[in-house]
Amino acid sequence: MNYRIINKQVFEQAQVRSVSDVVFTEEELENGMKLAVSKKDSTLTLSLVDIDGQKKFDVRWDDSSEVFNGWYSAWDNFQWCLSIVETQNDKEA
Repeated sequence: MNYRIINKQVFEQAQVRSVSDVVFTEEELENGMKLAVSKKDSTLTLSLVDIDGQKKFDVRWDDSSEVFNGWYSAWDNFQWCLSIVETQNDKEA
């Protein structure tokens, strides 16, 4: 596994049902709730964010961010980014 799960409970919930009932702390409301992070590039994260009262998934990498309504689109994007990180690290080695 080339990523580390940060919040296992919400990570697993997102895969099988709605995350609309997930409660955020004040800090998570501001910065999002990290669900997973790349082991090779800590700037690549998959987070749950609250945008205008709606829970969405945010894939962040370096200074870019892409927000998704659904888990599967976000997960596909996160996996794609992970594959790029792996390729970059292989070339640098």
